[in-house]
Amino acid sequence: MAKSKEEQIFVQIGDERIELTGAEKEAFLEQRAKDQAEADARKAEADARKTARLSALEKLGLTEEEINAIL
Repeated sequence: MAKSKEEQIFVQIGDERIELTGAEKEAFLEQRAKDQAEADARKAEADARKTARLSALEKLGLTEEEINAIL
């Protein structure tokens, strides 16, 4: 995490490029970490749904192609 505090972060507003520092930089880093955690949670949820679906297909003895043809 120490590297994040040392990295330079720039935002662009119109034609102006501004380096974030201080509280703005901390808020940006916190939001980026929050966004990444949410993305990881969504991916884990999607993976769990896929696993559950594949398990259900196996229990029915049908292939995914057969289920898709029925739907």
